[in-house]
Amino acid sequence: MKNKLIRNAFLVVGVLCFWSCTKEEDVTEITTDQTKNKILSYKITNPGQKHAIYSAVNDEAKTITAYLPAYYQLEFMEVAIELPQGTTISPKADELVPVFSDKPFEYTVTATDGTTAKYKLNVVIQYPDMVLNELSTATVTSKIGTSSVLVTGVNILPSGAVTKLYLLDENGTKVLNYTMDETSSASMYLTFIAVIPNLEVHNAFVADKQKKYWLQIESYGVIKKMTYPVTFY
Repeated sequence: MKNKLIRNAFLVVGVLCFWSCTKEEDVTEITTDQTKNKILSYKITNPGQKHAIYSAVNDEAKTITAYLPAYYQLEFMEVAIELPQGTTISPKADELVPVFSDKPFEYTVTATDGTTAKYKLNVVIQYPDMVLNELSTATVTSKIGTSSVLVTGVNILPSGAVTKLYLLDENGTKVLNYTMDETSSASMYLTFIAVIPNLEVHNAFVADKQKKYWLQIESYGVIKKMTYPVTFY
């Protein structure tokens, strides 16, 4: 009986030891290294903390890829950045980040030991495929007026702040800008009217009725040009 109790006691101790050792090993494996110059998480908070958009951080490539839905129509992003304890970042996390920048937006992360790493931010606009309905066809060239033009399509953002219409000549040069009349249509997601602002004052463009022109929409980083040209009547 005594030998049986001793064997049972050794068995319990062995099980506890196995469980304790395994538990400690697991914790060691998932513990985050807080000493490196890296970014733990990066999220866009403009939509609110509850609906914040988490970005993909690649420590090996030193990149941050932010996927931004076009319908937010943001010019600047507010972000929250999680760093290892003691690590600093420049620019600071509370600095507004431009969605469209002429030069790459980079962060410099400095660890507690003084080592640094640079992360490049890539903003990917998630824009559903925009489709423009052609005004002309391969055989018939439509004529438009000089005061306004109606353009219809699918997935056109109905915002004059981010959606612009341009008239291009045969060389691809923008010869006329249009602005959106956002009150002219009830179905703005499919249709908008672009009008020439202050035509009487800014009348630098003179339509050549013998030439062909192309209409091009630029909306939140997406550019769509009509395949077939138009002329003026």
